[in-house]
Order: sequence, then structure tokens, then C-alpha cells
Amino acid sequence: MSEIAGKQLELARHYASIGQPQRVLEALDGADDFEEPESWSLRGEALYHLDRYSEGAAAARRGLELEPEHMELLDVLALNLIELGELEEAEEALLSALELAPDHPTLLCHYALACVHGGGHTKARRLVDRAAGLDPESIDVLRTRAQVAYLSGETKNAKQYTDDLLEVEPEDRTGHLLRGNLLVDGDNVHRAVRHFEEAARLDPTDADTARVARHNKTLTHWLQWPVYPIQRFGPLKVWGVYLGLLVVTSATGLWYIAAPLLFLYLFMIVYSWTIAPLACWWMQRRIR
Repeated sequence: MSEIAGKQLELARHYASIGQPQRVLEALDGADDFEEPESWSLRGEALYHLDRYSEGAAAARRGLELEPEHMELLDVLALNLIELGELEEAEEALLSALELAPDHPTLLCHYALACVHGGGHTKARRLVDRAAGLDPESIDVLRTRAQVAYLSGETKNAKQYTDDLLEVEPEDRTGHLLRGNLLVDGDNVHRAVRHFEEAARLDPTDADTARVARHNKTLTHWLQWPVYPIQRFGPLKVWGVYLGLLVVTSATGLWYIAAPLLFLYLFMIVYSWTIAPLACWWMQRRIR
């Protein structure tokens, strides 16, 4: 390796350690001829964090051509493949990595994620328990336990595990995203906004998280309250309930109930098509 390439690799390591994936790619820019597997591992991991999963998988495969039994490259390949939905190939990569390091807690956690995405919730929990037995204080273990619980629909456990994660690592971005989603599911948008905003602050390059934070913040404005049930449960369910109540009260002669319901129904239609969108537009302009 040339002296210049060595400095590029050292700089990329530094940016990877402080969570700056875009800077990692910039440091490795023009280094396509690197013969160091580590450079491809760093590139693949950076692309993974930037949600460029196809490119990340390609980078990992390029590195594996240089060293087929490279544990980190196999792990990076698997992470990108999980996000691409190619779970069988991801499992193969993780099993190959685990042959090289059978008791590696992080590998076990990533295998658990592959399993839970494929519907293997019980197997995923067993893998997390095994990883926790090896390193109970690992951030990877705490994070994956919360993710597995959330993806398995175990809301109560997911809340507890996410709280445990954020207690140990208050600036864990995944933890804030999970907590925000759990709070939205629990009808507590005001608290959820704080977690989404924190996640966006921790990764300013993530436009999707910033958009989610802005969207949920608009829902907390008082002008959005009349249409909050529509935002929370969806228009089909809300309008279906209104129409059902109108039909029942009209058919049974309860006009003193049907008349206010009809007025409320028409008011909600007009409001949801006029004032609510304007309020949303105005709020989003203010919080950009």
C-alpha cells in the first residue's frame, strides 16, 4: 500500500469511529484500486449507514474477492443484504462469519436481526440471549434486543429494552427512533417528536428522519387536533365509523343524535381538505 493510500485508510478509520459515513466515503474517494479488505469493509459499512444498500453490498463483495474469509466484510455484506430483503444470502454470509468467530456477540445480534426480519422471532430471541450471555453490557446487544422485541410486536418489552439502551447510551440514534415509534403507537405524539428530533440531530444527513420529525411535530399543533383521529387511525376507519353511526341513528329514529353527527361529519370533511393542510404547510415552513 502506498503512503497516500495508507493515510486515506487511516482517515477513513477515524471518520468511521466518530459516525461520519459520508466523510468515510470522501476519505476513500479514488481508492478503487485498494488491495486492503479493510478499505472495502469501511466503504460498505459507510454506504450501509447512508441507506445505499446495493452499493454497500457490492463494496463488501469486492473486498471478499480479495479475502473470502474476512469476518467484517461478511458481516457488512449481511447487513446490507438484510435491508435489501435478501435474507437467505444474508444468513449464509453470517453463518460463514460465525464459523470464523462462533462467540462474537455482534455477529449473533446481526444474525438475530436477519431471523426476525424473516419471521423467526423465537430464534432471534434465542440468539440475542446468547449474545447477552457473552457480553451483557454491549451496546449492540442492548440495541438488538430492543429491535427484536419491537419487530416481534412485544410492545411492553420493547419499551423496557429501549429505555435500558438509552440509559446506557443516551445518544443512540436507533434507540431514539424506536422510542419515537413506540410513543406514536401509544398515542403520545408530543413525546415522540422529541425522540425523532434527537435522532435527526444525531444524523443530520438522514433526510427521512428529519421529515418524520417535522411531520409528527405538525400533528401537535392545535389546528390539527380536530383531524387527529384521521391521522391516528386512517381516513377509512374514521369515515367508516361516522357513516356507520349515521346509518344506525337515522334508522332507529334518533335524529337528535344523527343531526349533530351529520354536521360533524360534513365539518370534518371540509376541515380536513382546507384548514388542516394549510396548517400543516404553515407549520412545516416554520420548522424547516
